[in-house]
Amino acid sequence: MRWRRGEIAAGALLLWALLYYLDSSGMVPQVLAACALHELGHYVAIHLLGGRVSRLNITCVGAEMVLSARFPLGPARELAAALAGPAVNLLCAGLCAGLGERWYCFAGIHLALGLFNLLPVGPLDGGRALGCLLELAGHGDWAEPAVRVLSAGLSMGLAMGALLLWRAGEYNLTLPLMALWLLAAPIRRKK
Repeated sequence: MRWRRGEIAAGALLLWALLYYLDSSGMVPQVLAACALHELGHYVAIHLLGGRVSRLNITCVGAEMVLSARFPLGPARELAAALAGPAVNLLCAGLCAGLGERWYCFAGIHLALGLFNLLPVGPLDGGRALGCLLELAGHGDWAEPAVRVLSAGLSMGLAMGALLLWRAGEYNLTLPLMALWLLAAPIRRKK
């Protein structure tokens, strides 16, 4: 589904529909709301810092904001914009946890989303933030190799965790899928 400056992949729509159909606890709308607030945090920060979003792409594995080349942010402002999404999630987690027992699930979703996105790996906000920090420290040429090594290390850790669970008689499809997603990130980026 395309519109003027964005696109939602058909796979994302199908995945959301499937998850909504299988969701008996009502968590899918909460997860989508947390994701929307996360992206809104990035969007507002980009605009406040003088940048512009030229395109928004939503896929099965998340959203990607393409920044306008006419309004470059620079490493310090890009760092702030990258951290804005997880900051919104962590703030919402704290606020929701303070609202009482009915809000604990939504608080947990925000907390998990915020902390996950802070991982210093390829396609996540933490990887972008690490690249900006290295660039600000004068080591911009280290950014891509460092993020690639961290992504591979986390991917191997997730794969090992899945194997250990499997040996213990537990099965978790999320861990190996996430490991594959992290390993495929450099390949997707080169396209």
